[in-house]
Amino acid sequence: MKNRIIALSIIVVIGLASIGFLYAQTLTYNSAFNPEGMKLAPAPTDHVPGKDNGAGVGLHNAGEDCGICHTPNGKAGNYVFTVGGTIYEDRAARKPLKGAEVILQDYSGKVISMTTNDAGNFWTFTPLASNPYSIASHGATELIYSVNADGSVNPADASDSRTWQYKAWVKNPDGAIRQMVTIPPIGGSTKGSSVRMSCNMHHSPFGSTGAAWASRKATLAAYPSTALSFRKHILPIFRSKCAPCHVPGSTLTRLVTISDVTTVSTSTTNLPLTNAAITSIDFSYGRDYQSYDGSTVVIVVSGATTTLAKPGIKALTLPYQSNPDASPMLARTKIQPDGVCIHPGGTFWTPDDADYKAVRQWIAEGAQNN
Repeated sequence: MKNRIIALSIIVVIGLASIGFLYAQTLTYNSAFNPEGMKLAPAPTDHVPGKDNGAGVGLHNAGEDCGICHTPNGKAGNYVFTVGGTIYEDRAARKPLKGAEVILQDYSGKVISMTTNDAGNFWTFTPLASNPYSIASHGATELIYSVNADGSVNPADASDSRTWQYKAWVKNPDGAIRQMVTIPPIGGSTKGSSVRMSCNMHHSPFGSTGAAWASRKATLAAYPSTALSFRKHILPIFRSKCAPCHVPGSTLTRLVTISDVTTVSTSTTNLPLTNAAITSIDFSYGRDYQSYDGSTVVIVVSGATTTLAKPGIKALTLPYQSNPDASPMLARTKIQPDGVCIHPGGTFWTPDDADYKAVRQWIAEGAQNN
């Protein structure tokens, strides 16, 4: 009987330790964990790729929302993923990408690494740390932390899946790297309503942003050596590689953390004086690369009218006819030595790749709207 009590006590201690690990929370304020602070962060490298791969075969339902089943009380509730999804060779999801690495970094700095299988699928059961200063903004904006009358901040509930946030990168063995500009949560907009949001909810052939992808492969099967057409050859490249960031309309990152809505230096009393400016950013950088001339869109927010005028592809190609390689459309998206990041959306190509050569030749021929 005594042995049983000891064994039961050990199980209880282990169980409590597991809960503490699952809902780990770092109360030290991480001033860099926001869209502005992480926008040029290089993909972490000091780890073994795939170290956090989930057990199982997982070749089914590629491109579908894993969170529908692999969620508490779901059809696969015994296998609740922290995160999962599918990676493809291009945004159109024409072919799953085997061997890609999906890297997450949470609020505490912990790195989670998964590699994709034959179906392009990845998943993990490894928990993420909680961001104690989280905001939910899918729909109405909700501060998950609270602020007292004296300006001090009460941390968010670490068991709330909306506080399990991460920065993400996708690496192809061919050298291409794509990264998320925003910092998404595992949970949905309302506490308890969507405790797992699969990457495929948005990033898939059926999602709102197209597939999650990373590859240097050409957009079209072939390009002519001269007389390239903007409409036939060049626009498909930019629409494939530059959406959903450089598009018309409002392109602000979702609100995810305290510094996205307030300057921490003036509005709080128990956090360091670090964020002197709002850290939510325009992930299009005020550019529309879905058209030659750009776009003008009028939006109404809370009764206020705003006109969003964005220059198009012409603005960053036409002035570079004499030196096409200097065009930011090519220079900023080129794979850099040692994984250096100079473009928040990642890197697509080298000067030897077919898409790069086609864009370069088109610019050299006058960057015409032909």
